[in-house]
Amino acid sequence: MANPVNFPKLRSEPEQNAANIGDLVQWTSGGVDQFEMPKRVRRVETREGQEWAFVEGTETAVPMSELTVVTPASAAAASPMMALSGAVASPLVDEEREWLRGSLSRDTNYRLIVSGNLGPKELGKLIKLLQAQKAVLDDDTD
Repeated sequence: MANPVNFPKLRSEPEQNAANIGDLVQWTSGGVDQFEMPKRVRRVETREGQEWAFVEGTETAVPMSELTVVTPASAAAASPMMALSGAVASPLVDEEREWLRGSLSRDTNYRLIVSGNLGPKELGKLIKLLQAQKAVLDDDTD
């Protein structure tokens, strides 16, 4: 009588943690996080059977198997502030850089993307713009 062989089940669905373009990810190699702050995936490629991700700020590919999705792209696009301003979430272009990032509350984070020179004059204009956005939100709550 032949011994039964148990073959492993093949997974047809993608991995739960697979990164997509636009996701914010952390790269962990050898148990150590490699990015100070999570970075956005700009491109994904498959070479010789292995998936690689290209993230903002570098042209070096990172193994997809070493990435952890911190914030999916769909969550970033659903931000109320993005909807208020009419802005659309998009990957950084070469001239853009993330200047500032942080937390505003338990459920709200921000990222400031800039291009060109950012000095006191530009920051003053940004403050005025944010004050105008605040006034719009204050009117909505009354």
